[in-house]
Amino acid sequence: MAEARGRWLGVDFGSKYVGLAVGDDSVSIVMPLKTIDAQPDQSLLDELKNLAVEEGIVGFVVGVPINMDGSEGKSSRLCREFGTRLAAHTAKPVEYSDERLSSWEAEGMLIEGGMKPSERKQRVHAVAAKLILEAFFTARKAADEAGSGGSREQSDE
Repeated sequence: MAEARGRWLGVDFGSKYVGLAVGDDSVSIVMPLKTIDAQPDQSLLDELKNLAVEEGIVGFVVGVPINMDGSEGKSSRLCREFGTRLAAHTAKPVEYSDERLSSWEAEGMLIEGGMKPSERKQRVHAVAAKLILEAFFTARKAADEAGSGGSREQSDE
């Protein structure tokens, strides 16, 4: 897992929309930020680079849709390819987090909150990014606690 501590940008990558959330792992606070258009790719990468500067981001966490059986399909490959482009474009670390069911959970949260369907359509991606980033922070904290007094890196296996 990544060494950098501080503000991270969670990314719910999709072919049409990209949800964003910002969080600080030192205080475990994550907030949905916004949803932006996924295309054109260069504009997306430029916007994320600018956001990283504006928000003081130390790295990105891109959600990867893992199948229920633990395998990865075409969508997972596309997310990882996007993460590679993002890392090259921003010179910031990119981590990956299992986003399985994050959009479904985000939709449920917004329905419970009484949000209208027309409002949910855009907001769901940013809330999914929030869940992705929270899962990353939780996994990192668990790895840190399982480690031997501050060991440098923990395995996900």
